[in-house]
Amino acid sequence: MSDQTPVIELQDLNVKRGIQKLEIYSMKIYPGVCYHIFGPNGSGKSLLMDVLAHRQSVDGGNILYEGKSLKRREYSQAVVQKQIAYFQQKPTGWIRGTVLSYLEKTLKERKISAGIAYQQAMAQLDEFDLKEFANVKRKLLSPGVFHKVELIRCLLQSSDLLILDEPYSIPDESFIKKFNSRLRNVIRNEKKAVVIASAQSLSRFRLVDIILNLNHGRIVRVEKTRRPPRTDNRNKNRRYQNHK
Repeated sequence: MSDQTPVIELQDLNVKRGIQKLEIYSMKIYPGVCYHIFGPNGSGKSLLMDVLAHRQSVDGGNILYEGKSLKRREYSQAVVQKQIAYFQQKPTGWIRGTVLSYLEKTLKERKISAGIAYQQAMAQLDEFDLKEFANVKRKLLSPGVFHKVELIRCLLQSSDLLILDEPYSIPDESFIKKFNSRLRNVIRNEKKAVVIASAQSLSRFRLVDIILNLNHGRIVRVEKTRRPPRTDNRNKNRRYQNHK
C-alpha cells in the first residue's frame, strides 16, 4: 500500500448510537501518521473509534479500507476487524487463559510457529516488566495489568492500523515511556497508522502529528503538530555561527 493511499477513509458518515451521533464529512487516516482524536467526555470519541475499527455499523455514508469500499462490499467487515489492532476502553474479548497463552494466540494468528510465538511473547513481557504475570489467569489480573497486556497485544498484532482508546489512563510512567518508544518506532519506521482517542493533551509524548478536535460528534478543528527535529536547528545554528 502506498503512503499516499489512506489506510481508512470516512465519507459523508452518519452514525447514531443511543443519544450519541457522528457526522463526519471527510476523514482520512494515512500510513506513518499518528492522529489524536481529542475532545471532552461525551463528544463521540469512542463511537468514532468503534467505527474506525469496524465494530459499529453506519447509518449513512461510506468507509474505504485501503481504497476498497464497504458500501460496495469490496471487502469483508469481519475480516478487517481482525486485521486492525484495537485497544478498547473496556475490552471484552479476552475471557479465559493466561497472559502468556493470550499473547501466544495473537502471534499464532499471524502464522508464527508455536516455539517462536512463545519466545516473542516472553520477550515482550520481559521488556515491559510483566514476566511475573506470564502464567497468571485473566480473571486474577488487576485492571492495571490487564490494561498493559491489552496494549502489548496491539503491538504484537503487527497491524497496519492501531486504534487506541484512552491508552494512557494508567498511572505507570515507566510502562508508558516504554510503550511510547515502541509506538514511535511503529509510526516512524514501520509506517503504521495510529489513532489515539484521549480527553487529555498528548503533547508531552511528542508522538502526535495531527489533532482532530471532536465536539458533539463533529470534527470542529484540525491541527498539525509535527515540528522539524531540534538537531537540524542546532546544526543550522552551528553552521551560521561558523560563518560569522
